[in-house]
Amino acid sequence: MPKTTPKPNKTVAVISLGCPKNTVDSEVMLGKLAQDNYALVKDPSEAEVIIVNTCGFIEASKKESIDTILAAAKYRKSGNLKSLVVGGCLAHRYGDELRKELPEIDILFGLNDVENVVNQISPPRLQDSKGKQGGESLIDHLNRKQNNAPLLPNSLSEATYVYDASSPRLLSTPGHFAYVKISEGCDLPCTFCIIPKIRGHHRSRSLEDIEQEAKQLAAQGVKELCLVAQDSTWYGSDRYGKPRIAELLSRLAKVKDIEWIRLHYLYPSRVTDEMLDVMAANPNICPYFDVPLQHASNKILKSMQRIGDRALLEKLIQRIRAKIPNASIRSTFIVGFPGETDEDFQELIEFLKSSKMDYVGFFSYSQEENTPAGVMENQVPEKVKQARLAEAYKVQEEVAAQSHQRWVGQKLMAVVETIEENGEVQGRTKYQAPEVDGVVLIEGLKNARPGQWAEVEITHGLEQDLVGKAILNS
Repeated sequence: MPKTTPKPNKTVAVISLGCPKNTVDSEVMLGKLAQDNYALVKDPSEAEVIIVNTCGFIEASKKESIDTILAAAKYRKSGNLKSLVVGGCLAHRYGDELRKELPEIDILFGLNDVENVVNQISPPRLQDSKGKQGGESLIDHLNRKQNNAPLLPNSLSEATYVYDASSPRLLSTPGHFAYVKISEGCDLPCTFCIIPKIRGHHRSRSLEDIEQEAKQLAAQGVKELCLVAQDSTWYGSDRYGKPRIAELLSRLAKVKDIEWIRLHYLYPSRVTDEMLDVMAANPNICPYFDVPLQHASNKILKSMQRIGDRALLEKLIQRIRAKIPNASIRSTFIVGFPGETDEDFQELIEFLKSSKMDYVGFFSYSQEENTPAGVMENQVPEKVKQARLAEAYKVQEEVAAQSHQRWVGQKLMAVVETIEENGEVQGRTKYQAPEVDGVVLIEGLKNARPGQWAEVEITHGLEQDLVGKAILNS
C-alpha cells in the first residue's frame, strides 16, 4: 500500500516579542512543533493555537506583552483560536499572577519548557478567574503584588535551560542570517536589571556545540551569524574557568561558507586585546562592536554598579579604533536613572559628542521591582526623563550624520534585506546589524532579491542610513 502523509495536528502561530535571544527560543519552539507535525501559520487569525513568547525586561516590554496577549485573545471570536498559550520572560517572572489576572490565557509555561512546548500546549485550560477589579492597570498590579514577593512563584523554578546544536530550529529570520545564542543568563550585579533573576545564572554552551550549529546553519544557506548572549565577552568562563570568546571567534571564522560573523552584547570592561586581535585578523568577523555603556557619569555608573568608569569607556573606544580603524560602534544608554542630575545628563551628552559612535539606542529608566535601583531615592520624574530622552536622540542623530561621512566614496559589500513596494532596495554592510541599525539604500541594482550580495559605492548619508550605487553584483 502507498504510504500516507500523517494528518497535520492543529494550526499554530508563534508571536515572538523582545530581543534576538528570545527569537532563538521561539525558533526552537517552531522547530519542535514542526517536528511533531503541527501546521505552522504566520497569520494568527488562521491559528487554532497561538503561542505568545513574551518579554518582561522593562515597563514598556511588559505592557507590549500584555497588549499582545489581549489582542491574540480576540481571535476566539474573529479567528480560529481555541487555545492561547503564553511563555517567555513575562510568564517566567509573573507566572502565578498572570494565571489569576488574565483568564484569557489557557496555558502558561516558563523558560525551562522551551523544548517541551508540544507537551505544554496540550494541558486543559487553566482555572478561570474573574480577574482583578477596579481601576488599577494590570502592570501596576503585577508590580505592586511582586514588590515583597519571591521573584519566581512556586510553580516556576530558576531558569536553567540552554538549547544546543541538536535542538530543532526553524528560522524566522531571512535565510541569509541567523542568531546564535552562545550562552544564557548573567551574573553581573547591575542595579537596574532584572534579567539575571529571570534568565538565571550565566551558563555557556561548549565551543564544539556552537561550531556544530554554525556548520548546520551554513549548510542551510545562512551567510551571517549574529552571536548573542546576555554578556558575550564572558562566554566560556563558567565552563572553562576563563572567557573563551576569542577562541570561539577563531573557530567560527574557519566555518566554510560563512561570510560574516557579528558579535553582540559586549560588556565594556571585558573586551580584551586578544579578542580585538582575533577580530582584526579575520576579515569575515565584522568590525562591529555592540557595547552597552549605559552612562558616562562616574556617579551614575557607580550607582548602577557597573564595572569601570568613564575613563575606561573612553579608553575602550580608543583601543577599538587603534586596532580596527573604521570599526562601527553601537551602544545603549539609560537616561533618567535615579539620582541623575542635569549635570550627570550633560556628561552623557558630552560623551556622545566626543565618542562619535555610529549607532546608539536610548532607554528612559524603568523602575523595576526586585532590583536595587527600584527602591532608590531621587527617582527622576517621567516628564524629565522624556525630555532628556528626546535631547539625547537629537544629539546622537547629529553625531551619526557626521560619523557616516567617512563612508562617502568608499566601496563596501552589502547584502540585500528588503525590496520596498516602490522598488527601493534596502541592504546592510558589515558595519550595520540587522533590525537595530540603519540601512544602505542601494541604487541601480536590477532584479534585486533578499540575500543577494552586491558591491556598493557610498554616495552620501541620509540621517541614520547610507545611500550607495551598485557597481558589482555577486
